[in-house]
Amino acid sequence: MNYRQLQNSVYQNASMGVTALKSMIPMVSDSNVKNLLIRQYNGYKAQKELTARQMKECGFTPSEPSFMSRMMTAASVNMQLRRDSSGGNAAKMAIKGTNAGIIELTEKLNHTSCSSPQAIQSAKEYLRREQKNIESLKPYL
Repeated sequence: MNYRQLQNSVYQNASMGVTALKSMIPMVSDSNVKNLLIRQYNGYKAQKELTARQMKECGFTPSEPSFMSRMMTAASVNMQLRRDSSGGNAAKMAIKGTNAGIIELTEKLNHTSCSSPQAIQSAKEYLRREQKNIESLKPYL
């Protein structure tokens, strides 16, 4: 995996977070959890913009996750929160999604041949923020 692939993985990870939380936030009934999800959403949005800017500076265009992937995520979120919009369920869903993203990005980071210390450091910082997001949601389980 090279620089472009690693950066695109971060971009897609953040994009999926934006998609999922954009669907979740309006449906969550617990204001404390909703505020945490809004903060996480804003972090994903900022990461997505930063990564896109860094890629464009290097002459690359980030690619969005597939339309089908985004639609399936939004539909799944809507279905699950229609049954239970409690803070506990929303926290559980967000933690599961965040963990899935952590696993995917960690695998890619562990198998990268990217020679850009900046890109590797940026991906590791993103993963640290993701761990903090999980920790902030755990009390609501």
